[in-house]
Order: sequence, then structure tokens, then C-alpha cells
Amino acid sequence: MGRRRKSNFNLPPRMYLKHGAYYYVSRENKWTRLSDDKALAFAKWAEIEGETPRAAGSEKPIKGSMAALIEKYMIEIAPKKAKATYTGNLMEAKNLNEVFGNMLVLEVRPTHIAKYLDIRGVKAPIRANREISLLSHIFSYAMRWGEIDRNPCLGVAKHPEKGRDRYITDQEFEAVKKIASDLISTVMDFAYITALRKGDILSLRLDQITDEGIWIKQSKTGAKQLYEWTEGLREVVSRAKQLKRPIRGLNLFCTRQGQSYSDTGFKAMWNRVQLKWAEQGGTRFTFHDIRAKALTDAKRMGLDAQSLAGHSSAAMTEHYIKQREFKIVKGLK
Repeated sequence: MGRRRKSNFNLPPRMYLKHGAYYYVSRENKWTRLSDDKALAFAKWAEIEGETPRAAGSEKPIKGSMAALIEKYMIEIAPKKAKATYTGNLMEAKNLNEVFGNMLVLEVRPTHIAKYLDIRGVKAPIRANREISLLSHIFSYAMRWGEIDRNPCLGVAKHPEKGRDRYITDQEFEAVKKIASDLISTVMDFAYITALRKGDILSLRLDQITDEGIWIKQSKTGAKQLYEWTEGLREVVSRAKQLKRPIRGLNLFCTRQGQSYSDTGFKAMWNRVQLKWAEQGGTRFTFHDIRAKALTDAKRMGLDAQSLAGHSSAAMTEHYIKQREFKIVKGLK
């Protein structure tokens, strides 16, 4: 066990301040000058020790390090996002911290970003893209907070991605409903009629259903919408209310205990239906593909797909459905 400090209690192990400069003292008592700049000294200490720079006895990363920047973003910014996005960010931030945490914010260069994409992309190119997208957003806030004056992620080419173009035919949609439970088939119809995301459907409360229609504030975009009553919407809401439910359940779709379905719980039920569908020779699709089908069909029918989607611009809606558009053609005979 090393000797107890008599001074410099705020410094990491083996780092000392002497005559205005920071030093690293090895086990052999060799003094190595780090820097007279505290942040740079911590970064060099981290390189020697091979760990994220932290003050002695502290769980907080040192100011100026990437670990500190990522932590600040995850505390102040990430929790404001949609639940699913935030959950994904937690894992992405963990992966980023393992690679960039020891670096100073000012030291990160585009070449470091490119190297991360190259190495991470060998096994998970799409995941690497998402992680660098998060890192870019983190740097954008670092600029706002005055820590840097440029974003090193900008201009670095990501791995090419092919947009998802799965379109569910009417026949497929109805066939899956036939093998699904009453709950799943009702949620499918509700999702198609409203084009709402799964999270907004599962969190829908009964008090949002009024004489005027169904009031929605989309969790992802914050868009406020009133779904006016149509014959189809009334019918599917009526079916939902007839599902087995406790008297005091507050959600339109709820468990037998009266709680809203968790994303994990609903996903498990959905995967069982899709597995059964695949065993019958069908091609699996995601629940989110139902939203894409709804928006694609809405555009084809001449309806306002943008309003239905709750997007702030037509470009967002077009980007969303362009991969799923198709033309009906006839052969020569």
C-alpha cells in the first residue's frame, strides 16, 4: 500500500503539484513532468495509468475530459429524449466512453472519428454510425457550452446504409391479424388507422379519448394532434375497450394488472406472432413497418400523410415513405 498523501488531496494517485507544474511519480519514485496545465496533465496521467482521469476519491470525471463531456450530456440532455431513444443513448454513450473517455475534448480530431468508424464498423457498421451521430450531437452541445469551437465529427463519411423498404401488403396484414391474439390484432388496426408509434399507442390513456376525438402529443416530436372520429377509429377503440381489463385500468391497452405494457413485454408478444407467421412461410416485418404502410397508403389515397405522421416538414414524410412507394402496372397480356 502506498503512503498516504500529506497534500494534493484533489489529485489522482501518483500525481503531484510542484512549483506550478504537475508531475507523475512512479513506484520507483521517478518524477515525470506532465504539464503546468491541469487538464492536459490529467490527460497525460490517464495515458500512463490507462484509465479515465478522476480526482482521488471522486466518482466524477475530470473537467475537460471526454468522459466529463459525455457524462454532462447524458445527465442534462439525453433524458429529455423519447424513452426508447434515451435507452439506446445509454448503451451508445457507454461504448463511446470506453474509447474516447480518456481524451481531452480539445484533442479529438476527425481522424479519431474516422478510426472509430473503421474499427467499430468491421462488425457493426450501422451501430457505429448511430454512436458517432450521438457523439456529433454531444459535440454540438460542447460548442454551445463553450468547450470547443468546432465539431470534429462533421465531414467524416459514415458507413453507407440502405433505407428500409419493407411494405406490408393488405393480404399480409390481414393474415398476421388472424394468427394473433385479440390484443395484438386490435393494436395493429389502431396503429394502421392512426399511424402512431408503438410507444404513443401503449401509453395512450383513456382520458385522452374525448367526444371530439383522441388527443395525442407525440413523444418523439412533441406534435399535438386531434384524431377526429371516423367509423374505423370508433370501431377499433370499441374493440380495445372490450378486451379483458381491470376496471381501474387507466390506459386504452393495459395488462391484467391495469398497467401500461412495457416496450419489452409488448415486443415479446409481437415476436411470438412474427415467429408463428414465419413458420407459416410469411416474411417477417417490424411493428414500425405498420406506420410506414399507413403513411404510404395515406399518400396513395390522396390524404395528408404529413399531418398524419406529425412531421414538421413534408421532406421528413417523403424521406420516411419514399422507399416504400410502388406503382401498380399491368403486363402486355
